[in-house]
Amino acid sequence: MTGTGLAPRRVLIVSADIGEGHNAAGRALAEAAPRAWPGCEVGWLDALEAIGYQFGRLARRFYVTQVRSTPAAYDYFYFAMWRHRWYLDSTRSGMGALFGRRMASPIAAFAPDVIMSTYPLGSAGLSWLRRRGLLNSRVGAWVPAFCPHPAWLYPALDQTYVMDSAAVKVAARAEPGMPLAVGALPVRDGFAPASPAGQAVALERLGLAPGDFTVLVSTGSLGFGRVERTVAAILAAGPQVRAIVTCGRNRGLQRQLAARGWPPRRLRVTGWSDEMPTLMAAADLVVSNGGGGTALEAIASARPVLITDPVPGHGRDNASLMATAGLALLAPTPASLTTTVARLAGDQGAVAALAQAAATRAALRRREDDLADLLSGGRQDPGQDERGAPASRHPHRRRFARHPLR
Repeated sequence: MTGTGLAPRRVLIVSADIGEGHNAAGRALAEAAPRAWPGCEVGWLDALEAIGYQFGRLARRFYVTQVRSTPAAYDYFYFAMWRHRWYLDSTRSGMGALFGRRMASPIAAFAPDVIMSTYPLGSAGLSWLRRRGLLNSRVGAWVPAFCPHPAWLYPALDQTYVMDSAAVKVAARAEPGMPLAVGALPVRDGFAPASPAGQAVALERLGLAPGDFTVLVSTGSLGFGRVERTVAAILAAGPQVRAIVTCGRNRGLQRQLAARGWPPRRLRVTGWSDEMPTLMAAADLVVSNGGGGTALEAIASARPVLITDPVPGHGRDNASLMATAGLALLAPTPASLTTTVARLAGDQGAVAALAQAAATRAALRRREDDLADLLSGGRQDPGQDERGAPASRHPHRRRFARHPLR
């Protein structure tokens, strides 16, 4: 099929149910594929489930435990991949062999013409199959976060899409010369810029009165972070500030916030919500603890992003790179969070400027453009440092303090 000019008949999405960002990006690509290639069949492969149900459960539990209970260890091993090439290569090689062997059978059964991966260990397995001549499909990988994690980059794949030209430079340092391009935001159609009238409709739909400065606090599907402290800092910005907090599937966090007794006019707490496009449209500002799926959805919705208390390792790098790209503000402390929210609540010009920067990035490309590029052979975005740099050199200055490994 590749090189014949024919549209693919079968398209496979490779993702994993660990958090929600990878699946959200996969659904966005699945939404775009039939528009790019009418009549194609779209399949789905959960890379963790390909290993086995118990493996998926253990992987999710291990990830949550690391981030919540041993963040310094998570931070340490993440940065070890930047510092020590042998560690990065051995990790990718081991995971590639494990996932590649288990993914081979379901991939062969579906016989896809094109594979689109949004999960790094799935990409590792696809790379392993490709390097052994066991995969003839056209393969693209999407990095559904702002900073490319070094373990998410596989030169054997046909194309890897990152979220900004600054991210291209970061990825090229880890893997000089690999096929890289700035892609469209892998975000579903529902996330789109809302006009003032659209914001008013969203507020009415949520049963919220207009007039207050509405801050959406998104903690992801797992409810990570010191959210109670974050909410207190936001509400301290002034009586005109209202917070909506989505706790994902963390019911304990939802109960904890509800028990604080903040007035309903000032705070609304929800669990897992299918109304995220409406919540984004209603918000004047989105507060996040990383630069993953929520931040990409906020950019697609042309909403200013403020990042505070990011998750360790990759989350902090996402925050720093988004700030470098002019697509997020950083608030490293509760006091700076209060000050920044208060300033934005009283400065509609600053809010409008941040929203315009987000809208410009969102309009840069369409997902269908990326799919057409992938099928035709990909493209190489300019600005890469072809000389590269050792993986031990971290690609950009950190904006948040690190905690030593205890």
